[in-house]
Amino acid sequence: MHYDNPNRLSGVIDSSGMTFYYIDTPREHNAGILQVGHAVNQYMIIPPKARNYTIYGFCSSTCTENFPEEGIHIFANALHTHLLGVGVKLYHLRVTDQCRSGSGIEELKPIDSNPFYDFDFQEVVHFDEVTVKRGDMLVLTCTYDSTNENAVTLGGESTHEEMCLTFPFYYPSGSLTHCMSTANVITLAPFLSRYYNSSQLSALQYAPESLISQIFNNIDWSPEEIQRLESSVLSSSQYAFCPEPGVPFNESLTFEPVPSIGCPYEAPPVMLECPNSIDPTTDPTSGAGAVSLITLSVTVLLFAMIAMILIN
Repeated sequence: MHYDNPNRLSGVIDSSGMTFYYIDTPREHNAGILQVGHAVNQYMIIPPKARNYTIYGFCSSTCTENFPEEGIHIFANALHTHLLGVGVKLYHLRVTDQCRSGSGIEELKPIDSNPFYDFDFQEVVHFDEVTVKRGDMLVLTCTYDSTNENAVTLGGESTHEEMCLTFPFYYPSGSLTHCMSTANVITLAPFLSRYYNSSQLSALQYAPESLISQIFNNIDWSPEEIQRLESSVLSSSQYAFCPEPGVPFNESLTFEPVPSIGCPYEAPPVMLECPNSIDPTTDPTSGAGAVSLITLSVTVLLFAMIAMILIN
């Protein structure tokens, strides 16, 4: 939990709280929460005046190989962006023998999706549990609307900065708490190379947030330039990481391309059932259907006559 009071208002009272439960018999499984998405840093960049701008982060197969042998079972999830977020989706990908197209990666049913995301209506959604196996991949896409912004929005913890995260609730709990990826200067190089040479780009590797903000705010953000940045980032590799306790962070980094879907998920057709009282093969102008229509017509006519009498 964090607080945002930019106007320094006094007398604001927080009535939220926490409830702890104690049980005297251990459960069969302990649950855990995994953080998945794009790392919260200055390399997550949303240009101004952009509608439906998409950013992604992923949990790589390299990381999920550390899952238990039977995998993990996700039973709930909480999607999270800040004020500019308008849509979030958590993809579930798996390499299968059934997928013989392209990369061989099959898109399974999305674990969670909210195409009408609203920062003020966040919730933990419960659903039938989903098993994520060793070697599976999770990809999170976040869509933003910055049409009312005049400056670039960077990733950060402030409410007026942005995030692209999701928090799956799962069991059995393990030591892994983060499974994420991040863009960096290498990811942004194809786009920035139109403005800077290679030596200048190298110097940006450890640039502070203020310098990144200055660089991207100096760009004239036409619709074409917005599309160019989005396409460049979506087609570039990112650093994937899943730090384990006692393991140096750098040792968990792998530079990987975004997983490419070979076989997209096809949702089963929705079957709409007619009410039992209606037979779709019955001609409404005959039999019982005709009687119902006549009764309705007489009733409507009767009410109309009564209304005319009352008016006169």
